[in-house]
Amino acid sequence: MASTTEAYIPGLNRLLRDLRALPPEANAELRDASQTIADRYMVPAWRAAALRAGPWGPKLAQSIRSRRDRVPAVIIGGGRKVFSGGATATMARYPSSAGRVRQAIPEAFTRTGWLKAAHPAYIGPAVNEWGNAVSGVVRKWNHGRDY
Repeated sequence: MASTTEAYIPGLNRLLRDLRALPPEANAELRDASQTIADRYMVPAWRAAALRAGPWGPKLAQSIRSRRDRVPAVIIGGGRKVFSGGATATMARYPSSAGRVRQAIPEAFTRTGWLKAAHPAYIGPAVNEWGNAVSGVVRKWNHGRDY
């Protein structure tokens, strides 16, 4: 499965490594908060962007869902065949963004670029809310330990 990072957060890998020292319930609480954040900010932004992916947009938008992880994440696509030729949404994800779409003017083509258009809509609020969620989990589960 392809993975992309849309925001660089200094120290994120070390933070996630340190969070493993907390009880499993703490990480489960962080996963729940991250999925809520993804549902609130990321899924709507990605669906709106996918609708600009030409004729493939509606089916791609339907395939976008949040993923339960310690950081907010979405999944675009899946293994179910959704197009008439037997293609999955995963198979259409990149070509629908980088390929060419015919415009109303004869012989005029444009690239949709929808994969690059989604994150400016949600990145700030999602990262801020996730930071608050991490702080809350650490405050609740740390019990005075110094990591």
